[in-house]
Amino acid sequence: MSGFTHSILLYNAQAGPSTVDAMMSLAVPKLAAISKTLELIKTDSPEEFETVCRSSGERADALFVAGGDGTVHLAARALAPIDNPPPLGILPSGTCNDFARTMGIPLFLDEAASSISQGNVQKVDTAIINDGTFLNFAGIGLITDASFNIDPDLKERYGKLSYFMSAMQTMRQAEPFHVSLTVDGQDYEEEAVLVLVMNGKSIGTHLFPLQSIDPADGLLDVFIIQSSSFAAIREWFSLSNPELPSEGLEHIIHLQGKQIEIRTPSPMDIDTDGEIYMKTPASIHIQPGNLNLLVPNVDNAFV
Repeated sequence: MSGFTHSILLYNAQAGPSTVDAMMSLAVPKLAAISKTLELIKTDSPEEFETVCRSSGERADALFVAGGDGTVHLAARALAPIDNPPPLGILPSGTCNDFARTMGIPLFLDEAASSISQGNVQKVDTAIINDGTFLNFAGIGLITDASFNIDPDLKERYGKLSYFMSAMQTMRQAEPFHVSLTVDGQDYEEEAVLVLVMNGKSIGTHLFPLQSIDPADGLLDVFIIQSSSFAAIREWFSLSNPELPSEGLEHIIHLQGKQIEIRTPSPMDIDTDGEIYMKTPASIHIQPGNLNLLVPNVDNAFV
């Protein structure tokens, strides 16, 4: 990588002192080494972060963001409307860091800064959902219930393990709902406990190395999980086996498409990249190659 003239690093003032100290000592020197000027901007709220991210994207030739999946979601939402946005570099410092996992970005700040500063720019897809944007996934059903059920004290104490604990509790209480989907003009009527529309391939640190899931293929992967039975749960976790053909699934329906409509008999909460702020019905379409992402310099960024 030849370097940048003016790069900007955005970080959240609410991040813990240890995270900020680690970023300053481990990441900043590596980013400064590839930047003629490196500007650091601290934000105090998600709203301010998104606003500053959008304005920074219009004046910088590289934008780095330090944070977790919620921070990356805000950055994607801010940059998606910009024509030819600057390369985005993710410095993962959250609980799950799912899109960083998808892109093979190391989860330690110093390693992440080194890998993306010596890496390449990869065009990746974003997805428009109603009046919002997501980068990793959108989902209804179990996934939103699990998010609401997370105990903040357990999240503070156990980190990513708290998501698994909440998911297990939620699965035992799950009730199927009716969902109507249209995927590239084809209609489906199903009973489900969970519907996921995936652009990335990691949720709650659970990686799905299916060859069909590629955040740069111009397609979205749709998974309809029909029940919370033991067989369905076992099948869901079996998706981590890269040798399992998705057409052999019995309790999960797997589809792909560019334009997806989701309708439910009554409005349901939608989780987008771990953020819940909209409800069904949902209209989703892919934006191929809409985001320039800094990724490690490896032969395959998605392994």
